[in-house]
Amino acid sequence: MALFGKKKEEERAAKAAADAQAAADAKEAEEKAAADARVAQIKAKAAEDRAAAEAKAAAEARIAEVKAKVAEGKASVGAKAAALKVAAEAKSAELKEKAEEKSAELKEKAEEKAAEAKEKVKDEANTIKEKVENKKVEQKEKLDTKRAEHNAKVDAKVAKMDEKHNYTLDVDGIWGAKTTTTTQHILGVKEDGILGPVTTKAIQAKVGAEADGEWGPNTTKAMQTFLGVTVDGIKGPETIKAWQKWCNKQL
Repeated sequence: MALFGKKKEEERAAKAAADAQAAADAKEAEEKAAADARVAQIKAKAAEDRAAAEAKAAAEARIAEVKAKVAEGKASVGAKAAALKVAAEAKSAELKEKAEEKSAELKEKAEEKAAEAKEKVKDEANTIKEKVENKKVEQKEKLDTKRAEHNAKVDAKVAKMDEKHNYTLDVDGIWGAKTTTTTQHILGVKEDGILGPVTTKAIQAKVGAEADGEWGPNTTKAMQTFLGVTVDGIKGPETIKAWQKWCNKQL
């Protein structure tokens, strides 16, 4: 149960880290898009103000030029002065109209540029958002893979523990069917719980006795020597317990 609890904790921590990273990336993308939009608006406004100022300055310069000519013509005949005044006013109106047209044209260009900048910022924001989404998917895939690998390891470990539990012997000095089955499992022969010739040969081969499939005193002595217990040729509780302990260590 502790393994599964630890597994769940690791999954929650990994998921929280992935979600926090994705949220930070998304927030950073939104802040960058907003900042870029503000910069574009400021630049557009500055261009519009500059264009208007330039148009106004040009108009005022021309008006001043016309006024100077009008003042110069005041010394001439009244009719000429009147004519010059009319001409100056017409010129002034013309210049003013041109200045207004120029200002409108510049304003329109500035608005178009601002719109283009806004669209570009939007595209960049969408691209960043797409990258963030892709990164989230990639992180999720990695997390899923890691989770699957972890689950596989845990399952393998649990299976191994279950297998060990199933074959672990009670060290009771009694050679029963389970002792035979565990011995067969360790020695790689058919697990039927019957201490027959095939299993006996496998045991004899393991302990260094003659592998003839018949259990006699010599086989017991060889097992006792192998186990490091009293060598008397009697397959008693001491010898069986020692064999059971040896089997448990092999699991």
